[in-house]
Amino acid sequence: MIFEKRTERIVIPVFFILALLLPLFLEGNAFFVGKLTTIVILSIFVMSLDFLVGRVGLITLGHALFYGLGGYLFVILAPEYEAVNFWLYTVYICGLSALIALVVGIVVLRTSGIYFIMITLAISQMAYYYFFDSLDYGGDDGVFIFMKPDTHLFGLKFFNLDNGVHFYYLALLSLLNTLLFFKLILRSRFGRIVEATKHNAQRTEALGYNTFVYRLICYVIGSTLGAYAGFLFALQYGFVNPSFLTWEMSGTALVMSILGGLGSLYGAILGTFTYEGLQFLFEHLTQDWLLLMGGAIILMVLVLRHGIAGYLEKLLEKKQ
Repeated sequence: MIFEKRTERIVIPVFFILALLLPLFLEGNAFFVGKLTTIVILSIFVMSLDFLVGRVGLITLGHALFYGLGGYLFVILAPEYEAVNFWLYTVYICGLSALIALVVGIVVLRTSGIYFIMITLAISQMAYYYFFDSLDYGGDDGVFIFMKPDTHLFGLKFFNLDNGVHFYYLALLSLLNTLLFFKLILRSRFGRIVEATKHNAQRTEALGYNTFVYRLICYVIGSTLGAYAGFLFALQYGFVNPSFLTWEMSGTALVMSILGGLGSLYGAILGTFTYEGLQFLFEHLTQDWLLLMGGAIILMVLVLRHGIAGYLEKLLEKKQ
């Protein structure tokens, strides 16, 4: 069974059933459909970070590098006024992102601990300042995407990306596929070795496994899916700018992951929806919403030591 815990077998189906039905009640409200789509896309990004931090043990503050690259690579590769094929360009962008992640990973994974955090942050900031100062890519203003891709495949059109509800379902399908993909990896022999590497790298090496290679593969996988999330976000809003690459983006994603329950994967979804929901609520209550937001996060971290997923597991697992 792909979902080992009772909590996962309850929470995940309930979430996706509700997520499937929500647009039926919000179809007349384009704003809320768009907001939900954004949160779903962010959940993919946070889950890719949660995999690296919680399951592989690679704490990075430079994950936004790939979130930004997902959008910028599309701008670089696609013709400006021509609707390209979504599936084909998804392969291009994920392939190039994986190649970049491979090169970056070979460099950064030669460090560990605080040095790994700092070097990933430094490389991300280098990319940020490159695009910030680049006249070819709009500098601080970024670049607009005028034509959304076409989703025809084998003569069939699955989604109309100009339709907000269609885009939402594409993002939701991507989120489900990402979750299942990570769960399959972790259930495999490869995943068991990765878990062992996180808990005791020296003993794993003593058993004959090359921990560097396993971590590198995981870094490439997590970074590629982070880039895919950035690609979707850029398509949704029709622009990409350097703010995608900031360390604040990586830090916020890490906070969402911790709130949801580090390493639980599905907790990344819960953490993202909770964080974004609280932010939306507080923004409409007062101009000093950041004070309320900070207080809420501190309170949740103190009360929910293992995140929302950890709390749900404490409630549901003991009832078996």
